[in-house]
Amino acid sequence: MSGGKSRRMGRNKSFVRLGGRPLIEIVVGKVADIFQQKPVIITNHPEEYSYLGCNMIGDIVKDKGPLGGIHAGLISSPTPYIFVFACDMPFIEKAFIHYMMNRLAGEDILIPHNGESVEPLHAIYSKQCIAAIELHLHKDHCCVQSFFQDVNIAYVEQPEMTGLNILDHYFLNVNTVEDLTAAERYLVQSRDNLKS
Repeated sequence: MSGGKSRRMGRNKSFVRLGGRPLIEIVVGKVADIFQQKPVIITNHPEEYSYLGCNMIGDIVKDKGPLGGIHAGLISSPTPYIFVFACDMPFIEKAFIHYMMNRLAGEDILIPHNGESVEPLHAIYSKQCIAAIELHLHKDHCCVQSFFQDVNIAYVEQPEMTGLNILDHYFLNVNTVEDLTAAERYLVQSRDNLKS
């Protein structure tokens, strides 16, 4: 998902560069060959992303943040599930994405539970969520987790992730200049070249 307001960064996070590449290119590169369908960028400014060669859709219910984007993705999807990724998480890894896909067992949502928090923008959502999401959108409850109590949800817990060697910076969101500095530090420490 891309094209949020990026208030904390002060500019469009999608095009902030890490290791010389825009974040959106890093994320698209990592997920492009995992799925049968082309990646879909959920954005209300498709002209900015057309060079990536991805499918693009805009919000159906406007100005509702990431929850509105998840809703649009589910409505437009030809498949019963979608895997949602934030545009600002450059350290995602194919192995964990595959693990989550194989771990899915019919839940409406499968989501990592990373210590004290969950990762709603690195999660699998079912079309069964649509009705609950729409109810919350129309009540102007725009927090992604607002509808979780209304659906069947399963968690990938911290011990599982530890066993899979998921490092602390895997879920790093580059929301601020400080986050970008931390990402650059992790990049050097891990020698992760951010290639797909």
